[in-house]
Amino acid sequence: SSGLFAEYGVFIRGSLPTLKALAACQIHHPECLEEMTRQAWLGLYSRDIDITDSDNVRSFAAAAGVPDPEGLFELSKGDEARQQLIDNTTEALDSKCFGAPWYTVEHPVTGRREKFFGHDRVEMLGWVIGKEYKGHNPPQE
Repeated sequence: SSGLFAEYGVFIRGSLPTLKALAACQIHHPECLEEMTRQAWLGLYSRDIDITDSDNVRSFAAAAGVPDPEGLFELSKGDEARQQLIDNTTEALDSKCFGAPWYTVEHPVTGRREKFFGHDRVEMLGWVIGKEYKGHNPPQE
């Protein structure tokens, strides 16, 4: 394969530009963060595209409804986004994160923070936050 996965399924490119753009989105457009994360995930795992490519990072932002994808990309190169990514990583390590995907959610009634690891736990995560999980590609209503 000439895509993101090389022989033996080893990542060969990384993800830092996308992670910094997601951190910038978290700061400046939090309402777009979930969809931008979804777009990056789909790019990586469904379309096998290079998520470090600046045009692809911009396209994730555009697809997520970020008003100025170019501006967000420029913000992603700055110290504020870098620090947000460091803070996010520190929070993950402090919560004893040991793999990906790793989810930490706050129970809407008790306020207790629950941690989940793995795609096979998304249904349980939905139960905790009171949302029905309809699969990674639910039918359109």
